[in-house]
Amino acid sequence: MREVLPELGRMRADCVVSDPPYPLTSGGNATEVMGGLFSQDVYDNSGDLMPSVPWHHMGGPIFRACADDADCYIMANDKNVWAAHAAFTGAGFAFHNLLVWDKIRATRNRWYMKNCEFTLYLFKGLAAPQGIADCGSKQLFTLNAARTSGHKTEKPVALMQHYIANSCPPGGLVLDPFAGSGSTLLAAAALGRRAVGIELERKWFDVACARLESALCVGAELGYGSV
Repeated sequence: MREVLPELGRMRADCVVSDPPYPLTSGGNATEVMGGLFSQDVYDNSGDLMPSVPWHHMGGPIFRACADDADCYIMANDKNVWAAHAAFTGAGFAFHNLLVWDKIRATRNRWYMKNCEFTLYLFKGLAAPQGIADCGSKQLFTLNAARTSGHKTEKPVALMQHYIANSCPPGGLVLDPFAGSGSTLLAAAALGRRAVGIELERKWFDVACARLESALCVGAELGYGSV
């Protein structure tokens, strides 16, 4: 991510929507529920061994890749939201809201069951804030979790569309520095926005490309959408 973002040159993102890899450790009944996936090792939210990308290394490169009036949506769980907040506000972003995605289904636990994830809604703040397109949007968004790509933490395309439609103008550029299986890119394409995605893992890069190709072929057949 840090190596690729400078290659964008003069391109600046109007909106960032991303689910960075953050550490997960076992807790409650997590080891049993996940079939022994989690142990004393630290894994990221895709189930892979955690790559060495600390939160405080993410904010600066993303900030510099954004237009002055850009909005930024960064996803995290309850254990990482404070570190994410510190990293991105420390890089220069202004924090506006903590958004909540209610996944409806919960992970079994000995404590309060985990049925939601969080999104930091930030903005670059170097231009007058414009507000969001749908000012009737609420902090809580309820939607079933999607599992169509095989990625363990795949985000619903509809959730990404909600964020993009509110913060990226028609024809604008959406950036996802941790593209995973490509949900943000699919959402951008469906809304007629341009998009740039970065993904380190070849497996998920290939999955994202295949999902995009399939979606764009369907769009062409129906007479809409292209990127």
